[in-house]
Amino acid sequence: MSGRNKHAAVTSESRALFIGSVGFVVLGGVAFLLVGREPVPLSGRGSAGDIAAIGTAVLGAGAVVAGCLQRRPPLSPPGRGGGRTRKVIDIAALALAHGCIFLLGWLALFSIFQQAFIGAVLYPVAAAVLVGTTGAVSAYIAYLSALGMSAYRLAALLAAFLVTGVLTSMLTAQDPQWWQENLSALGASSDVSGVAFNLTLIIAGVVVTTLAGYATMTVATTSTTPSARHRAKLLEGGIILMGVFLACVGVFPVDERFGLHTLAASGMVVVFGSLAVRIRALVPSLPATFAALGWVFLAAIGVAAVLWFPVGYYNLTAVELIAASLIFSWLIVLIRNLAAVDADRLDADQADTAQFDPDRLDADRLDTAQFDADQTDTAQFDAARPARRQALDSKGGPASTAKDETASGP
Repeated sequence: MSGRNKHAAVTSESRALFIGSVGFVVLGGVAFLLVGREPVPLSGRGSAGDIAAIGTAVLGAGAVVAGCLQRRPPLSPPGRGGGRTRKVIDIAALALAHGCIFLLGWLALFSIFQQAFIGAVLYPVAAAVLVGTTGAVSAYIAYLSALGMSAYRLAALLAAFLVTGVLTSMLTAQDPQWWQENLSALGASSDVSGVAFNLTLIIAGVVVTTLAGYATMTVATTSTTPSARHRAKLLEGGIILMGVFLACVGVFPVDERFGLHTLAASGMVVVFGSLAVRIRALVPSLPATFAALGWVFLAAIGVAAVLWFPVGYYNLTAVELIAASLIFSWLIVLIRNLAAVDADRLDADQADTAQFDPDRLDADRLDTAQFDADQTDTAQFDAARPARRQALDSKGGPASTAKDETASGP
């Protein structure tokens, strides 16, 4: 291990603690100034929860940017097109995803606290300490998350972000009967529910395009033939297209752009079906069980659609929830399987490197050379023994020779 990377983990933790401390001081000071002299509730408009949620969203996004800029290797996988633009998009997607998770997560948590402590209020100092603590925790987690971002973590981040955003939209919907229409009805309003739903889909779509690079990086770099490189490009393009369609679902609300909204949602399902059917042809190293899982998911979506129309057992909302859950579950499992293939290939490469370690080869060569030298010395000694015996015979006779042989051995 080189001296430069010897204490990389300790350095990262130290920086994360420093960023968390800065987050505590900054957000705690802001909360103290905003609260003033009057006590504030835990949740609701103008509450400590609102200050914590908005503040952690900003601090978390900033910590992600800092972590992405300091990570080695850089965030964007090598070999991707776009250069600096691609890197900016990837960092922005991660920053927005983390910021939204902190925003929605702290809002929900403070709301639960308010229900657990009914009527409780916070005085300025207590509010500043509590809000500052949320800033420290969020900045610390966000920095380390960005610094160690991988395909596994990015897939988990996407799942957490989607669940948090959609659930927040459901819980804050003004119309309690929204589910009787369709899932897209959540984004048809201009209140918090609609903004949360559409923003979640847009940012999630950008995150999916970032996932495409992580998912296909090893497949692309290990492709040795034009056809293999073409298959890797098809896989990456399909995942990117799914992300674009997902973002378009949020960009075009169903009540304003029904045609474009429906086209984007249908296109995402079509691309998913195409990838699920051809996944073993695109990536032969993937296990057969994952390929079978894609067919099972397609069959489940088809059965749900039939139960909606013409059977009428399900409504459209149930079909959309089933389809969306299965599609994103398949995508996340795909990322994890591709990362597993990457890990197995890395282990195999490390094993080959250990077998052909240059240092070990040099040591073996030195041992062989030393052995050859010893063998040469022994051969030279054996070749000289008859001459020595003749010399001894001429000087001392047989007795002297026998004495010499007894002393020196056979």
